Amino acid sequence: MARPWRIQFEGAVYHISSRGNNQQYIFLDDRDKRYFLELLKRVCEHYHFQIFAFCLMSNHYHLFLRTFQANLSDGMHWLNTSYSNYFNWRHSRSGHLFQGRFKAVLILEEAHYLHLSMYLHLNPVRAAMVRDPAEYSWSSFRDYTSLKPRFSWLSREEIISHYGATKTEQLRRYRQECLALADTTPSFVEELKSKVIIGSASEVEELVKKYKPAGQPKTVPDYGRSTKELLNVDRELEMVAKVFKIKVEDLYGQHKNFSAKQAAYYHLVENRKMKISEVGRLFEVSPAGVYLGIKRLRERMLRDNRLQKQIKLIS
Repeated sequence: MARPWRIQFEGAVYHISSRGNNQQYIFLDDRDKRYFLELLKRVCEHYHFQIFAFCLMSNHYHLFLRTFQANLSDGMHWLNTSYSNYFNWRHSRSGHLFQGRFKAVLILEEAHYLHLSMYLHLNPVRAAMVRDPAEYSWSSFRDYTSLKPRFSWLSREEIISHYGATKTEQLRRYRQECLALADTTPSFVEELKSKVIIGSASEVEELVKKYKPAGQPKTVPDYGRSTKELLNVDRELEMVAKVFKIKVEDLYGQHKNFSAKQAAYYHLVENRKMKISEVGRLFEVSPAGVYLGIKRLRERMLRDNRLQKQIKLIS
């Protein structure tokens, strides 16, 4: 299948995410994260990116940015390649660090800008790493709630200016609204998972006509339907979590119980007839990662009676 093409133009705004190959960690310590932040500064200088918000997690990162030139692919290639070279050198390893190409979602509707920044900042809270996003050092949340931001290259004014007349009021109200979203999921988040452009149908059609590369299909590239439209996934995952005595959230994170996550893959593919690609989108894992997870689970089931019983309870 041909890889999705990028729509690039001056002033384009994107949500960017990039994950470790096979869900491996891309940041092993604070030094790695500090180096990546230095690269963000350089990509702003050299490629004229305007970064509104960021969040660095153990096995992936998120960026919310604007490109002043039509050069997203060039800048992101430089960023990921530069960091991969550093990471492999420092940790004496070789091979791919990132899982394929970075994912870019073009955001056409300015109404989403405010909640997109909050979505990034709440990642550590949703992952149960902290209770308050201010406790997490490796996102831009502190820069959105402090009179003296840490990073000169971070552009927060366009976002926080919506929250009041004075700087103090803007920072206070931004924090207040962000915390209020901690227990909810903005409606457009599902679109971030399933689309490459978020905007009205007319806007999308116009952009596709204007920027479609020669030889590419006329339809806008898409990652398929939202997985939750295919079946009630939440109920299925609750059943898996109950059998393995963990939280549903642990199925998405780096939990030590790998059997539970592999059992979820197996159950959704074998019992609920979801496509491997759909399960991959749900867990943000490559199709190969889902396939190998199911394969390894089957191998262990041959010699593990307890695991066999757990799988039967799910079926």
